[in-house]
Amino acid sequence: MKSKLILGDYKDCISELEYDYLFTSPPDFEEIGIDPSKPELYQDFLIEVFRAARPKSSAFTIAFTDRKYNGTIVPKSSILKHSMSCLGYNLLTHKIWVKTDKVDLYRLTYGNVMTFGKGKVKQYMSKEFKPDVWFDGYGEKYKKYSYGMPISIAKRCILNYTKENDIVYDPFMGSGTTAIASEKLGRRWLGIELSENYFKIANDRIKNFRDSNLQTKLDFIKDD
Repeated sequence: MKSKLILGDYKDCISELEYDYLFTSPPDFEEIGIDPSKPELYQDFLIEVFRAARPKSSAFTIAFTDRKYNGTIVPKSSILKHSMSCLGYNLLTHKIWVKTDKVDLYRLTYGNVMTFGKGKVKQYMSKEFKPDVWFDGYGEKYKKYSYGMPISIAKRCILNYTKENDIVYDPFMGSGTTAIASEKLGRRWLGIELSENYFKIANDRIKNFRDSNLQTKLDFIKDD
């Protein structure tokens, strides 16, 4: 199977796709029309998303950030943990991704990278994955896409839970970070993106990466 990006809703095909591992960053409250003051609705959304997912390894890794909202913290990581527990999944690892050491009054400067699974989940114990705190900084803003994460975050996880040529699935592809990380590591990937604008951004980014990678290989051949 070739890697591919699908324009559409994850609901329409998530149960039909075959893949080894799921890595994603779900949309935030406002992106799906939910008020942050109603976390129970966000929990319903997460349960709906992951109930239909069937990775062969049974491993899910979800990376996202808790929310500062109206003078409080909305603990998305706790909501996710409860949602996955309702589906029978155990929390296997919880990594903290440090974005910056600068003070930000409006946004939290760390993210959560949480992996869930059922039964015994194969891990390849990559050295990049082992630390509990990752200092990877902010993700690149590809063409002003503001929800990106560093490619290195996805690479750490993909290395630990997959082998070469495995299929990595992302139901919320966004700007294509999961796809780029997978290609860098020799993994195949499947992605779904509902937004036509982000779909175009991801396609463009993946094409640019492939063109650049091909040019690097050609330059290497010329040097020989």
